[in-house]
Amino acid sequence: MLEKEERILKQDAQEVHLNAESIQEMKIYHAMRSGINKGKKRSKRRFYSYGAGTVLATAAAVVLIIFSIGLPTGGTDDSGLGGSVQAASTTSWNDFAAYRKQPLTNRVVGDILERNLVKPVRQSATNNGYRMDVDGAVTDGRKVYILFNVHNDTDEEVIPADTKIQFGDFEVPYPHRGAALEMAYDTDSRIQPGQSKDFIYSTNYPASIAYSKDVKFTLILTGTSDQALTSSSNKYRTSMEVSFQLEPDPFKDREEHTLPVNRTLTVDGQKIKVRQVQYTPLNTYVDLEYDPANTKQIFSLLNPVLITTTGSQTEKLVYPGRMTADNSEVYKDHSQATLVFRHTELNQPDSAILKIEGISALEPDRMKFVVDLNKQQVIEAPTDDFEIVTSKKEHHATEAEILLRRKVSKLFYYTDSQGAVQAEYIGAGLADKFTDANGQVHERTNRETALHNFGGTTTSRNGEGFNEMSLFFGSQAADYPQPLTQSVERIWNPILETHSIELFSKK
Repeated sequence: MLEKEERILKQDAQEVHLNAESIQEMKIYHAMRSGINKGKKRSKRRFYSYGAGTVLATAAAVVLIIFSIGLPTGGTDDSGLGGSVQAASTTSWNDFAAYRKQPLTNRVVGDILERNLVKPVRQSATNNGYRMDVDGAVTDGRKVYILFNVHNDTDEEVIPADTKIQFGDFEVPYPHRGAALEMAYDTDSRIQPGQSKDFIYSTNYPASIAYSKDVKFTLILTGTSDQALTSSSNKYRTSMEVSFQLEPDPFKDREEHTLPVNRTLTVDGQKIKVRQVQYTPLNTYVDLEYDPANTKQIFSLLNPVLITTTGSQTEKLVYPGRMTADNSEVYKDHSQATLVFRHTELNQPDSAILKIEGISALEPDRMKFVVDLNKQQVIEAPTDDFEIVTSKKEHHATEAEILLRRKVSKLFYYTDSQGAVQAEYIGAGLADKFTDANGQVHERTNRETALHNFGGTTTSRNGEGFNEMSLFFGSQAADYPQPLTQSVERIWNPILETHSIELFSKK
């Protein structure tokens, strides 16, 4: 790993740590999810075997993003959450001083703020003794960032429970893929009576709608008592919304530059078309399109590096984030994706090169587990490196589930939406349904209680790690005709093959 990248990763690991307070945060969140689940019929959420023990920076993402935007219930029913009143903010304007006084957890937003690109909004909403001040926001037409403060003027502790955002007449639907709410610089999302907390909200601008400068941002708070967390009633929740105007593409005539490419990169016989590179003051976007004739589904590009040269200056952009159909509302299927590199001043390049070390991909007909629960056999698996874990009692597993462990090596890294370096996700994404031997389709049931010291992913700095997962189908699944077939929607399968493609050259 290059010295610069090594330093970034080390800094990420040193800046965050898991402690009792952060564990309590997750307990609060899970209790809140459980309570709301009781009160609404939800659309099924795909279950991914996310890890609790990845590189420390990966674990930090769980701490800093206290919860994902869009509760698993399909969002809260806010029909009874009215009463929010909007007005101009009365807080003393200090040019985002509260956000500048210490490093933001979101490095991307911290850099944008330091370059004075965040536009003041200064609108507030009040409801039931709570006040939300939307201090500022910024967008380049692809990413949206909102900085806001919540003040608790009641005698009850609260935490954020959900958010919604609307652009013009379009409200972004559940599950709000790609959206995140995080503390600006704290690690505790609980807002005590009389206290205030600063937050950062980020999301992707939906590609399916026309740009609109009209934005409506909604925050829903909930109490933290056992009754509030486990109840489905909205009487424990308070909604506040602020409408404001945000120019959808303020940099278009000044600092934005789009470079058409339309060149094809071929890896392991799979064709990847680079459609364009878009440079904005917020990020650098490389838009990809996968050939429909490809024989494998591509999950990610391995270690992509964008090398830009202008005159005698050369800059390497590393560890991009990603926008895919899995993590954003931008794409509806897996035929397209976007690499999101950090901002660069070299946005009028003489040349640009994209270099990768391979892809993670797999043939569609291999993306399944075929298992016999009664015989405790795995008849088919997406890859050949899964091993059955036979010691079930120590992990509090049932006799009818199958525990699997998989060792991996030569891991790669990317940047998450908060600008922190993360190890590639090496787990398996399972479909919501499975099929028995008679062709009957069943809903897959998640475990009611967690396994003990088992599950998730663990990665190390030397590029090695392992993934543990449970094939749990429900308490009645062992009585179904065997074997059972469980589809896989995403899995780590690296194909190492270094390639470079010249995207642009003035020569």
